[in-house]
Amino acid sequence: MQYYNKIKIYIKARLLMEKKLFLTLLVTGTLSAMTLDETIQKALLHNNTLKKIALDVDVAKANRKSKKAQNYGRIDFLASYDHYNNARTLAPLTPMDIAGTPDGSYKIPTTNDLMNAGVAYNVVLFNGFAQLNSYKISDILYKNSLIKSKLTKAEVIYNVRTLYLSLLSLDEQLEAQKSFTLSQKRLYEKVKLAYELGSKSKLDTLKAKNSYELARSNEDKTAANIEILRATLTSMIGGENFKDEKPITIDITQSVDNRQQSDIKKLNRYKLATLQSEVAKKKLSTAYAAYYPKVDLSAYYGYSFGPNATTNHSPVSDITYLNEGDYNDKVNWQVGIHLKWNLYDFGSKSALVEKEKVALLSSKLAEQDVALEIDKNLKIAKSKLSLALSTYSAALSEYELLKEITKAEEIKYDNNASTLTDLLDFRSKEAVAYAKMISSKYEFQKAKYYIDYLLERGEK
Repeated sequence: MQYYNKIKIYIKARLLMEKKLFLTLLVTGTLSAMTLDETIQKALLHNNTLKKIALDVDVAKANRKSKKAQNYGRIDFLASYDHYNNARTLAPLTPMDIAGTPDGSYKIPTTNDLMNAGVAYNVVLFNGFAQLNSYKISDILYKNSLIKSKLTKAEVIYNVRTLYLSLLSLDEQLEAQKSFTLSQKRLYEKVKLAYELGSKSKLDTLKAKNSYELARSNEDKTAANIEILRATLTSMIGGENFKDEKPITIDITQSVDNRQQSDIKKLNRYKLATLQSEVAKKKLSTAYAAYYPKVDLSAYYGYSFGPNATTNHSPVSDITYLNEGDYNDKVNWQVGIHLKWNLYDFGSKSALVEKEKVALLSSKLAEQDVALEIDKNLKIAKSKLSLALSTYSAALSEYELLKEITKAEEIKYDNNASTLTDLLDFRSKEAVAYAKMISSKYEFQKAKYYIDYLLERGEK
C-alpha cells in the first residue's frame, strides 16, 4: 500500500509539472497574439478580394468618365493619299470656276497623286436621349461598385470575426480536452497500477487505456482544426502568417440588442437592388430612343495638295499658269448637320422595348426578394441568438450536474461500488457538456455579429 501511495504522489507531481508547462506556453503565446481588431485591420489592408473590388471601382469610374466625354463629340486628324489614273482637281469646282475667265480652266491645278490633311469634329446633337442614358447608366454602375465595395468590406469583417470566434472556441475546447486527456491518463495509470497490484482487472486497464487514447486523438483533431482555421485567416489577411489569437470577453448573459433596427430600405444591400432597377429603367428609355430621329453635326477643315499633272499653257494669252510637277494646295472646309430617322425595321425596335420591359419587371421582383431575404435572415439570426443562449444555459446546468456525478462515480469506483464503464461514461458526458457550453457561448457571439452584418453596422 505504501508503494501505491508513492506512485500516486509521483503521478500527481508529474501532472502538476505538465500543467505548469502548458500554462507557461499558453501565456507566452498570448503575449504575441493578434487581437480581433488587429486581424480585421490587416484584412482590410491586405485582403485580395478587397483589392479586386477596389479595382472594379476604378474601372467603373473610368467608364463613367468615358461616357461623359462622349457627349462632347470627338476631334480627329485625317490624312489620306490617293493615286488616280485620271487627274483630279484639288477641290470641288463649279462651272463658273472654270468659265469665269477666258483662261479660267488653265488656272485650275490638277493631280494624279491627291493628298489630304485636316481636322474633323463630330458630335451627336440628338439621338432620343440614348447617349444621355448611357452616361446615366455608367454613373449608376459607378455608385453600384461603391456600394459593392462597402458590402464586400463588411463581409470580410464578418468572416474574419466568425473565423476568429471559431478559433477561440477551439482554443478553449483544446484546453479543456488537454485537461480531460491528462485526467484520463492519470486514471489509466492508476488503474494500470492497481491491476499490477491485483486489485483491478485487465479489462478495466484496457478500457482506461482506450479512453485515454481516444481523448488524445480528439486533442490532436482539435489542434489540427485550429491550424486549418489559422491558415484560412492567413489567406484572408493577404498571406501574412497568422500565428495566434487573443481571447475576448463574451457576456453570455447580455440580452438581445434592442437598438432600433435600420430601415431595410436604407441598407446598402437593398440600395444595390434599387440601383439595378434604375439601370433597367435607363435601358428601357434607351430602347425607346430608337423611335426618335438621330441628328449629328460634323465639321472639317483641311488642305488638299499634290504635284500638277500637266503644264497649263494658255494659247490665247500665251501664258503658262502651272508647270507639270509643281506642288499646289487648296483649303477645304465644311460644316453640316445630318438627320437619320428609321421609319420601319420589321419589329426590331418593338421587340427590344419588350425585352427591356421584362428586364425592368424582373429587377423589381429582385428588389422585393432582397427585402424579404434581409427580413428572413434577421429573423433567423435572432432565433440563433436565442437558441445559443438557451443551449448555453442547458449545457451549463448539465455540466454542473455531470461534474458532481463524476466526482461521486470516482469515489464509488475507488471503493469498488461502481464499474469503470460507468465512470468513463459520465466523464465523457461531462466533457461533451463542457464542449457544448463553450461552443454555444461563441455561437451566441457569432449570431450577434451576424445581426450587425445584416444591419450593416459591423464596422462599429
